[in-house]
Amino acid sequence: MTPVEICFWIAAVAVVYPYALYPVLAWALARLRGRPIHATKSAPRSASVIVAAYNEEENIARRLDEMTDLLAAAQSDAEVIVVTDGSTDATAAAARAHPSPMVRVLELPTRVGKAAALSEGCAVAVHEVLVFADVRQSWAVDALPRMLSNFMDPAVGAVSGDLVVHPSAGVLGGVGLYWRFEKWLRRQESRLWSGVGATGAIIAVRRELFRPIPRGTILDDVYWPMQVALQGYRVVHDDRAHAFDRLPDRTRDEFRRKVRTLSGCLQLTARLPAVLSPWRNPAWLQFVSHKLLRLLAPWGLLVLLVTSLLAPGPFYRTVFACQAVCYLAALLGLWTPAGRWRPFAAASSFLVLNGAAWVAFWVWAAGRTEGVWVKATYQGTAAGSPWPRDLGRRPRTPDSGVPSPGALLQSPEGAPAAEPCPVLEPG
Repeated sequence: MTPVEICFWIAAVAVVYPYALYPVLAWALARLRGRPIHATKSAPRSASVIVAAYNEEENIARRLDEMTDLLAAAQSDAEVIVVTDGSTDATAAAARAHPSPMVRVLELPTRVGKAAALSEGCAVAVHEVLVFADVRQSWAVDALPRMLSNFMDPAVGAVSGDLVVHPSAGVLGGVGLYWRFEKWLRRQESRLWSGVGATGAIIAVRRELFRPIPRGTILDDVYWPMQVALQGYRVVHDDRAHAFDRLPDRTRDEFRRKVRTLSGCLQLTARLPAVLSPWRNPAWLQFVSHKLLRLLAPWGLLVLLVTSLLAPGPFYRTVFACQAVCYLAALLGLWTPAGRWRPFAAASSFLVLNGAAWVAFWVWAAGRTEGVWVKATYQGTAAGSPWPRDLGRRPRTPDSGVPSPGALLQSPEGAPAAEPCPVLEPG
């Protein structure tokens, strides 16, 4: 085998492993060695909801209406802490005007970023579970009690809910396909032992396990879940607890978001080096395979293209031709109406995601990973929200067949028999 062929096969593994081989491995290990959640105690009865907000005066009232309704229905000790991150509009005033006594407002004079804002909110929280929510999304009426029910297992340190993304057309439709694949992989990791990240829009953690997030941290929803895993607790995914969102209106915004996310992964390894140690990190296989090795894929794709052109033999020529067809389909999906068709959309989104990974490396190498996020463009309903006000809500009538959140929260037996948690087992 020539040096060019050796490089070809190394690059092939670098591309195929994180996107194909590792998902199959995670699925197989989850089936063979999966650890279901064992309910051995009652669910937590108090929760502090932390919402970091920046210039959200048009949306904060809607979000507070939703969260206070859910907490009031749960009939538990609860609070909603709104941390205004240096807002220059009337976000703080709108939050203070909310009639619920559960709402507390922490106003930061300057913008410090979401990570630091969340840490400030957690520092003043008083209840046993911290719940993180964003302003933009909406939650299903039973999302909170379903998440909290996972804490009946003392080994569970954090729970991530399920983000349902509104389908989009074109390239962003392909990103939606990728997101469904990503959620499936998170479920396998959760069943194996622990995931390596969480959905920042809907997640909960035991207060005693939360560690402050350093200012400027990009992936706050990976940093502190990995801190939970490093303490020996599980971070699980509950696909019964739904939050609803949509993709940005422009492919450019999704590309920028992905660049920031992937550069944040590299930043994380410098800020939390223990995640790289298989002796200290119980979720080491998941972190390296799911997070780090995907950053090698753009380099692998480049080497794969060049070596398949240079290597002798019909096999390598065929591989090169297949790559050329795929890249052509991706470009057509980006620049022409062909992007409305699923194969072209999938190819385009794969190109966009790996292009973002390529750019992310140079952003990180240039030391430009810190800073605050610029909002993407969303053209939705409910005063700027991408979802209608009542989406995800169900009537609380006695004959609706849906138990109240309070019934689910107050006792393990409150869960409906027709819809049991797929991972809960009585212990």
